Amino acid sequence: MKPNKYIEKLKQIDTLSDLIKQIKLIFENFEDDNYIPAIIEEGSFTIDHGEDLYVKLVLKHQTIEINETWLKDNMAFGLDEPTTITDEVNEAAFIHNIITYRKYKSRNLYQLNPLLISDQINEYEYTNSDYVNAFFNDEYSNLQGLPVLKSTNDIKLLVLKKVFNSYINDPESNIYPKFELVAEFEYRTHNNHFVDLKSESNKLTDAFLKVDKADNKIYILGSIKISLPNKEGKQNSRNIQVIDLGDFKARNHNPGHYNGDTIEGFICFKPEVLNVLKDFYYFYDLQMIDKNNLENSYLVDVLKDKVVFWEAEYNKLPTSIKDKIDKYNFVPQNTKSIISPAMSAMQLEVDWNWDQKLTPEYLLANLIRERAFNRAIDLGLSFIEPQNAADLKEFIIKIESLTNIRLERFNLNSEEVRQLINIRDGGSWDIPSADLKLLYLKYCYAIQMEYRK
Repeated sequence: MKPNKYIEKLKQIDTLSDLIKQIKLIFENFEDDNYIPAIIEEGSFTIDHGEDLYVKLVLKHQTIEINETWLKDNMAFGLDEPTTITDEVNEAAFIHNIITYRKYKSRNLYQLNPLLISDQINEYEYTNSDYVNAFFNDEYSNLQGLPVLKSTNDIKLLVLKKVFNSYINDPESNIYPKFELVAEFEYRTHNNHFVDLKSESNKLTDAFLKVDKADNKIYILGSIKISLPNKEGKQNSRNIQVIDLGDFKARNHNPGHYNGDTIEGFICFKPEVLNVLKDFYYFYDLQMIDKNNLENSYLVDVLKDKVVFWEAEYNKLPTSIKDKIDKYNFVPQNTKSIISPAMSAMQLEVDWNWDQKLTPEYLLANLIRERAFNRAIDLGLSFIEPQNAADLKEFIIKIESLTNIRLERFNLNSEEVRQLINIRDGGSWDIPSADLKLLYLKYCYAIQMEYRK
């Protein structure tokens, strides 16, 4: 029989304040750095003797007061409307059980509430007989991370703390949403150690308890607000500054932001960061694509004076890459003009013609990505502004090989065409940086116009 370690501690207390403290200590003193209890079942209560304890977790919005016990029915899952009925606000839409049931082959499997599922969580075959096999991907490039749910010999179900990263934020911060955890429990015992208790409801600052006391038993229902100890993810906050999309002011990094649905922000890097990123990624229009796994891509805006990531996209980068690029992070003086017109059109204006606002090199990149991406990758073609004539020569050779559009097809009387041919063929390379960039842009524009025919 499993040890009743939590019940044994409850049996030693005799006041409701100590009961609340003891329930909180279950979570505050839990030894696993990555998990906290999601469901606890202990003991055996019958009509005549014994005691038992049942605890489950609920996520509620911080603005909701605990004015009743058991804010959510056990394992209940549903989309409730936050309507007002007879002067009472139905707040169920802002309260969620952490664990719900899923029907699978005539069985009830425990699962993380579907409303809390993020892009970081992937499910695998239901080989477990008790709960859904889901894993939290620590990094965007990983196939599998830590299990979302697991059990131990003395605790029925544990939940990974990282699943709360996008929900539980400091009430004083400007990071949303703002939820908090509530432990809902029922404790039944024939051991009359609460001598002074009466059958009544008790509202406290951070809890609500209902006591039902008879001659030979005590039955206590409770909902108690708890803190998430050492919130997983806060310790992973990077030492970088984020420009908040809401007020365009710099704020600290939110490591739990992955889906773009919570409050967004921009992370800016000096142009030199491309010298690091180009070794690991291909650059096409507004995307950065992993050289080792083409399925992994990230939105990125490469501008004249900076390289910009959305915070959610930056968070998907492997830690090893973040370690290399964080030193290039900075906050521009003009924070009102952070991203390009094309990125703004795509992400903020929902403009289906966003590609028409791309600069010449990315117009060509967009066209090649649509028509001949696999062949382009085989050639190692990437759209990064050349730093010297040798870079431009390599770029021209790859473009000609991919498109079969040679420079000789254009007006040979043009000095710029002759200069590009000279660079391609290994001629004089003494070209000022500004002229080199202009040649690159004009070449990309001419190729995309010809390739589009």
